[in-house]
Amino acid sequence: MSNAGRDGTSSRRDCIRTMAAAGGAAALASCAPNRRAASDAGDPETGNVEAIHFPEGYPPYPSAEATETAFAEHVSPGNVGVMKAFGTELHFGQREGARVQDAFTKKWYWDCHRNGTLYNLGHRNPDIIAAVKEALHQLEIGNLLLISGYKAKAAEKLIASTGGALTGVTYTASGAESTEVAIRAVRGITRRTKLVSIEASYHGHTCFALAAGDNPDNHERYLLDFDDFVFVPYNDLDAMTAAVDDETAAVLIESSPAQSGFPVPDSGYFQAVNDICRKNGAKLIIDEVQTGLGATGKFWFWQHHGIVPDIVTTAKGLGGGILANAAVLLAPEIKEWFFDTAIPHSSTFGGNELGCVATAKVCDLTMAPGFLEQVNALAEQFAEGLRGGPYRVNQHGLCMGILSEEMGKMEMTAKLFEAGIFTVPAWYTDGGVEFRPILTLTENEADEIIRIFRDTVG
Repeated sequence: MSNAGRDGTSSRRDCIRTMAAAGGAAALASCAPNRRAASDAGDPETGNVEAIHFPEGYPPYPSAEATETAFAEHVSPGNVGVMKAFGTELHFGQREGARVQDAFTKKWYWDCHRNGTLYNLGHRNPDIIAAVKEALHQLEIGNLLLISGYKAKAAEKLIASTGGALTGVTYTASGAESTEVAIRAVRGITRRTKLVSIEASYHGHTCFALAAGDNPDNHERYLLDFDDFVFVPYNDLDAMTAAVDDETAAVLIESSPAQSGFPVPDSGYFQAVNDICRKNGAKLIIDEVQTGLGATGKFWFWQHHGIVPDIVTTAKGLGGGILANAAVLLAPEIKEWFFDTAIPHSSTFGGNELGCVATAKVCDLTMAPGFLEQVNALAEQFAEGLRGGPYRVNQHGLCMGILSEEMGKMEMTAKLFEAGIFTVPAWYTDGGVEFRPILTLTENEADEIIRIFRDTVG
């Protein structure tokens, strides 16, 4: 693996390594203590209300401590340690719209993490639930080999979201799998293996996806330190020009790296990167897992920048937060080559029929008249409400990175959590958080989030 301009990251890597290794250790927990406190039932406006409904047997363990112990033992001690370090030991219980309730403390939180695009349309969106419930009378996962009108209809709507610029859809089950398919496609069509991606980016936890993300610890751990995977800084055209050559299969860009605090590209950056690719016969892959499906005020981030990529990867919110689904959108040339085989890609759960029903509904809701205008109005409300604080705001619609001048990222995350806002650190920054309000907020809800943020951070 080669790189450019990656100084100053050793402390971040050391902290990642410490958290992953320590798991739920007391020493790790002490760096950001659990700030949850039980709250009595009260006025819904305060966020402290009792759950309306909890089916028998949910949650499956009697306490937060029991849940964390079982999770650490059977699933991942590292995750438990990381959440303790963040000060965000939240156990989703009741959830609706823009808020989630801790299953044990009963305290409500505004969800400003949104899990990428997963909850763009809110938690348990009633329109998506209704569509899936209706489909359950007849549908299930489906058979991955058979022709399915549900897959075709969802693909048709995804293609429409690009204005017909991208014409092929291959389904996967996750963003990581989408990255794998995209890299496999560009290697195949170009007969080249070199990939240029962006420092401080993340594309998933599978083989090619992990290699294309900027995490040297994982590269070393899983033997993914490939010489032909090259990293350059975001927004650095000189580095991009130097890295892309006639051996490059593609440039892979996380449209605005979330873990870097959603940096804002210089005017013309994406057009210039596109031109560099064309000059060298390389393809351009845009990873829209964090920014797509309306989150930036257009259906896709790249539509703000006057380009049409060769491949777009998408996942998370494609199932509306109810079901899993993910996809790779292909430009005509890539589609023609990739589809020229009996089975271009096979995924048992990618493009499952219930997931495609959800995807079709997500597209309908996001492309409905007035929806994106409302997203842009909310974005302006947040821009105005957050103006003038002791921090910098990077903003693409409702994808924001807030970089404090006075707090570290862990401190800001924990303080916001204590105040009732759930978000996570922008990991590759010193004092930043990923700040992603849900797209269906009312004006009053947005005002309340802004008020809490300003009272907490300044």
